[in-house]
Amino acid sequence: MKWKTKWFIAIILVIGVFCFAKLEEAGVISKPVTQYITTGKDFIVMKKWVASIIGDPDKDTITVSADSEEMPFAAYESMQPYKDGVIASYAHAMPIIAQGDGLIVFTGFTRQSGKTVTVLYDDGDEVTYGFVGTISKLPYSTVKKGDTLALMNEEAIYLKVKREGVVLEAAVLATYFSEDTK
Repeated sequence: MKWKTKWFIAIILVIGVFCFAKLEEAGVISKPVTQYITTGKDFIVMKKWVASIIGDPDKDTITVSADSEEMPFAAYESMQPYKDGVIASYAHAMPIIAQGDGLIVFTGFTRQSGKTVTVLYDDGDEVTYGFVGTISKLPYSTVKKGDTLALMNEEAIYLKVKREGVVLEAAVLATYFSEDTK
């Protein structure tokens, strides 16, 4: 499909959700429609549904063999617990790469982790990358595995992972980032 058609479908979907919310708020619709579209997981489901309708151009790719890809966060020099996550230090600053397909649910500044990017991956894991330098993506944009999310400003980064709403402990994160779980 052409990009204009995709944007048209996306705009119609957003207008539809907004109209249902206003009709529910006004009391015209008695069933609570907006409760079904209130979390990031709901947006992932909607993204997959819309992608199935308009087709996915990545399905037209050819698979080739190559050397195994090194997990970028597996090469940390030290990892220390910090708040709900960890601070990992590296020999040099590097790009922060998406570990899988997903949706960026937050970009901004927090007291806990400075300039931050949070991605809700299609497998349900929500990963927060903090103390980043330059953010490369806008909030609520989709990402594919290998996309650059941000660039490190220093040789350290804050990492936090939520799985099924539960924050993973710092001791588990070393294993999480060293395995290709996506």
